[in-house]
Amino acid sequence: MFKLLGKRWNGMIIVALLQRPARFGELAKMISGITDGILTDRLRELMAAKLVERQLAEGPTTAVLYRLTPVGEDLRGAFHELHAWAGRNDIGNDCDA
Repeated sequence: MFKLLGKRWNGMIIVALLQRPARFGELAKMISGITDGILTDRLRELMAAKLVERQLAEGPTTAVLYRLTPVGEDLRGAFHELHAWAGRNDIGNDCDA
């Protein structure tokens, strides 16, 4: 699991989706510096690991939302603890969790 979560961008994708489900373009804007190709690859990996799922959003136009699965949501506590640890140790003050 650390290999997956420690892979560049995966943690940032999960943190973004912990805030709310998002469309692909919204995710790309929330994660500064990620390319569309890398975002696509990482979302596929996270879906294969059953942490992220695609959901069709109803409305006048069909949209795809990415959201955490219940297994992915279970990471909320772990990410909160990592954020608290970083704060106590003055590490990564520019990160959100």
